[in-house]
Parts: sequence; structure tokens; C-alpha cells
Amino acid sequence: MLTIRPATPSDVPQILTYIRELALYEREPDAVLATEADLLRDGFGPTPRFTAVIAEFEGQPAGFALYFTSYSTWLGHHGIRLEDLYVTPARRGQGIGKALLAHLARVAIEQGCPRLEWDVLTWNAPAIAVYEAIGATTQEEWRIMRLSGEVLTRLASTVTLSERTATSPIPRPQG
Repeated sequence: MLTIRPATPSDVPQILTYIRELALYEREPDAVLATEADLLRDGFGPTPRFTAVIAEFEGQPAGFALYFTSYSTWLGHHGIRLEDLYVTPARRGQGIGKALLAHLARVAIEQGCPRLEWDVLTWNAPAIAVYEAIGATTQEEWRIMRLSGEVLTRLASTVTLSERTATSPIPRPQG
């Protein structure tokens, strides 16, 4: 029997294990910097930044989904952004991933969200096949852009024209 339930703070060690296993599957095993303390703070602290659900099969953890709200200026409404979906290798192919997606679709509908979105690696054919089978479409015309580390810090320290104008006016010619 499959059960999908809200994650609790006691699930954080399992969630972090799943995140690390997912990173290994996605060929980025050293990319996970998150700690249990980070997940506790951001998922279960005073200002939760994400929500997670745990899939259990016959009472044993079988996977999870971690998501947060996004906002579409075009639609004028919030949506759900799926960050991670993971099913343990022993439980893949049994419909657990689809059940997690169906659960999130219900959450989206209950919250009045017009869409549920996520990213998938171009080489992850098994996942893409599942997503296409449930009716998801690939947004081929969009690319993910990211700033992190030194380039993020460098851009943050850049003074823009509007900031310069607001804090130190540009000299105007006298005449």
C-alpha cells in the first residue's frame, strides 16, 4: 500500500539522504551542500521556504517530493514549482513517481494554482517518458539561467545607474 504524507522534522535525515541519492543519479554527487540544519530551518522553521511530502510503500520510505510556490506575472497567480522528485531504485517503475506528481497536482488544484512546473535533465529519458505520459509538455524555447558563487557576489556589489542616481546624482552640465 502506498501512502503519501506531509514530511515532518523527523523526516529531515531521510530527505537529505534522498537529495544526496538524487544528486548521485544526476551525476553531481559533490554538489549537495545542504545540511539537516538547512532543511530544518527552511522547511520547518518560522518562515518555511519549501514543503515536502514522503511516499511510503508498505510502511517503508520509498521517495519524496520537495516543492515551493512560484508566481507567474503573466497569469497573475502563484503556482507550484517542484524542486526534487525522487523514488528509491528498488521502488521505481511501480507508479510512485506518478503518484507523487498526482498528489502535487491535487495540491495545486486545491490552492488554485494554474500550473505545476519542474526541470528535468535532457538525458533523463526515463523521467521524461513518465512526464510526457502524464501530459506534461517541454518548454523548449526557455533556458534556465543561474548566478551563483563569485559571479552572484560580484553582480550584487555592482552599483546600477538607478542606485547611483538615487544615492549620488550624476553631475549635470552647468550652463
